[in-house]
Amino acid sequence: MWRRLTAATLLPLVPLATACTAVRPVSSPAAFIAEKGPDRVWVNQADSGVWVERPSIKRDTLVGTVFGDPIAIPLSSVQTMRARQAATGTTVLVLGGFTVAGAVLAAIALNSHGAAKTFCDPAAQSCSNPGQ
Repeated sequence: MWRRLTAATLLPLVPLATACTAVRPVSSPAAFIAEKGPDRVWVNQADSGVWVERPSIKRDTLVGTVFGDPIAIPLSSVQTMRARQAATGTTVLVLGGFTVAGAVLAAIALNSHGAAKTFCDPAAQSCSNPGQ
């Protein structure tokens, strides 16, 4: 019973856990793109900012596409780069909150199962509640 209850409580949280992300600054653009392989990154240069789709690093240049057109940006001209990354703190708080809420609801459901039973004796024409 506990396995079913645990699975029923935690299974809906799987998509929620994978969805906890935020766009955050990247400290080392070349290393980040090589390690994480993001789908897109936000690149700020001195005069503009653009979303670069399918970014990759070729020598000292960031290459990818912007609105389907190829683009090449020298890494030396990239002032900042931001990319979608896991938000670990938010994920922990959300999962912890749902876990506590699920445990409280399960405890209430399990403890209140037999508390309000009333027994009636038709021969004596009376009812009693053993919990009182």
